[in-house]
Amino acid sequence: IGNPALGFLFAPDTLAEVPVTAEIGGRRMLGTIDRLVITHDHVLAIDFKSNAVVPSSEAGVPEGILRQMGAYAAALRLIWPGRRVETAVLWTRTGVLMPLCPARVAAALAEAIPATREADPCPP
Repeated sequence: IGNPALGFLFAPDTLAEVPVTAEIGGRRMLGTIDRLVITHDHVLAIDFKSNAVVPSSEAGVPEGILRQMGAYAAALRLIWPGRRVETAVLWTRTGVLMPLCPARVAAALAEAIPATREADPCPP
């Protein structure tokens, strides 16, 4: 919270603990987005993770987290169809904000729910 580079996540116009539900690939998804930053052209969903082992790059992010963020992105695209949707993980152990490639989270979601398949994975 004290990191000035992350101050935009805690600005007064951001949303915290946002419940979200959507029909994704024929399944009902229900979750809570830890932080949501909404602007006129994009939406950024951030999930706080306190994993004991923090990956050094996006390639090391556990599949379950990628799938979760893919579901959040899919739901947010339904809510804000005209805006770019981005996701990121804030690793609380290190205070590092790690943006996630939209195609990578979509591919992780598609592994669990094939009906959502829409993009190729990002390069490593």
